[in-house]
Amino acid sequence: MIEDYLHYWMHRWLHTEWAYNNIHYKHHESITVTSLSAPYAHWLEVLLLGLPSFAGPAFVPGHIVTIWLWFALRQLETIETHCGFDFPWWPTKLIPFYGGSEYHDYHHFVGGKSQNNFASVFTYCDYIYGTNKGYRFKKRYEAASKSQ
Repeated sequence: MIEDYLHYWMHRWLHTEWAYNNIHYKHHESITVTSLSAPYAHWLEVLLLGLPSFAGPAFVPGHIVTIWLWFALRQLETIETHCGFDFPWWPTKLIPFYGGSEYHDYHHFVGGKSQNNFASVFTYCDYIYGTNKGYRFKKRYEAASKSQ
């Protein structure tokens, strides 16, 4: 939860005009999201978005193996989010408020100036701060189109 909250605000800041034009633009060069686009970023972005991952273990220290497991799972989640596939049988579908690939794909689809879907893992910050309204509208529109 700590990582997700800090990542949300850091990612949202990266979409301000200055930060986007000088740092985050590199990550958004890839409109079609693939697993390789996850680490494709400016060196400063890698550092800035990596810091929230260290915040949880810094506030709540654990055994070194637990911390290694945390970082391994965090990297797998980042790759899964950027893989471009939304597998219906994937175990992450069982996690409440989990964004996943489809959720993050919308962020890249809208484009670099996107003000939507900044969440890292869980979508609660996007919901609370209203930065997923475009995505929710798209989902409602798709559902209504299917029902007709």
